[in-house]
Amino acid sequence: MRGLGRDLPSTIGRWYADHGYGFVGISDANTYTWPSEFGSRTVTGVPVVAASYSFADVLAVGTDHWLPASNLQQAVDWIAQDGGLPVLAAPLSSSKPQSVASVIGVHRLFGLEVYNARLAAAGPGQGDATSFWDRLLSAGNRVYAFAGDDAMGVSDPAIGRAWVDVLAPSPDPDSLLGSLRQGAFTASTGAGFTAFSVDGTTITAEAAEGSSLRFIGRGGRLLKAVSSAVASYRANGDEGYVRVEAIRDDGARAWSQPFFLSWR
Repeated sequence: MRGLGRDLPSTIGRWYADHGYGFVGISDANTYTWPSEFGSRTVTGVPVVAASYSFADVLAVGTDHWLPASNLQQAVDWIAQDGGLPVLAAPLSSSKPQSVASVIGVHRLFGLEVYNARLAAAGPGQGDATSFWDRLLSAGNRVYAFAGDDAMGVSDPAIGRAWVDVLAPSPDPDSLLGSLRQGAFTASTGAGFTAFSVDGTTITAEAAEGSSLRFIGRGGRLLKAVSSAVASYRANGDEGYVRVEAIRDDGARAWSQPFFLSWR
């Protein structure tokens, strides 16, 4: 469904997995790696810079340069002003931990890395920031979920263990970035959605066989859980937002973007 993460629409919309695309972005620290160096005819290269500071790491998606900043707001500001998508990476990292209270006050933050495969492999408590995300959403912050492997090289065991799938009309960089801006993408560690539909106030999600589904609202409250790959939830208006998680039998997960019912 085009418009994931927007207001819950009143008309019927549908998102099909066969229209989803992946891409590769090499996010070197404070360094731009040209997509022509790693992109191919089958995998599109998208410009990304890992803006690394002493206070935080921020992905600058869709930009080709790095600028200095003295705090998180300044980092987010220059990325947004230069046409990029600022995504706070690894918010629970032990080296640069972020507090929810400080991030809530940051304006124009586009995304949050809800899952970091390298940190998750290192031990519990650093890699999964889903609860952090729910607290931002519950405060009214319109922030999208990203997942990444954070691999340090081609031999890193984390490589390929987390990613985002983008709903785009074609796999070229402009289309992919345009769909990202609309929130038309999902985050995954291996599980995946095959379709979404919205009919009035009813959200229906479909995942791959062998998956279960969870509908979650404000405060991380579980709204509905089913041991099925297909399920619907009818919003009553007090949820704040509704997001969907697909959980595969082996524990792999996928996160939809939130369907916002209201926000500040």
